[in-house]
Amino acid sequence: MNRGHSILWLVVFGAAVWPLAAMEVPQTRQEFVKAVTAGEGATRMEKLVVEREFDEIYRVLAVKSATCLDVQVRRSGFVGNQVEVSSSDYNPTLTRIGRNGAEFTLQVVHRPRGVGPSIPPGGLYVMAADIRPLSKGRTKVVLYRPTIGFKKIVGSLKQWTAGENADCTKIK
Repeated sequence: MNRGHSILWLVVFGAAVWPLAAMEVPQTRQEFVKAVTAGEGATRMEKLVVEREFDEIYRVLAVKSATCLDVQVRRSGFVGNQVEVSSSDYNPTLTRIGRNGAEFTLQVVHRPRGVGPSIPPGGLYVMAADIRPLSKGRTKVVLYRPTIGFKKIVGSLKQWTAGENADCTKIK
């Protein structure tokens, strides 16, 4: 990962400033997958074998990611005497990699943007999956995901790949 994109979180106690943790922000899907594979942060890599045809899984993910995950979530609330408005834009992509696979990616753009390193085009990487046919009627799905938050999206993604008729998850 590009070391120029690290952020140092600071905790202020009176006049003293203490370093808490350094965090790399992946700027590409490849960097995100590499970080999850290495076990960085609160992430997990899961390998699933699904008893379904690759093309069937691809078609379902194309429809479900476009209708369920390509959303903007708006929030508002009072902070002091003022109304604060924020939003999160979820940006899924599903790309066919030749005849032998596909890549799913989910990114999110938070507005207003917090202080820190530059955010990659499309937003922060929050989830990815590599999908490859194993044999007739069997497909391997490698899921790169966070262990904190996004539990419902992870569950829906697993259900969709398994062929279960899961409704769209309400994203907050």
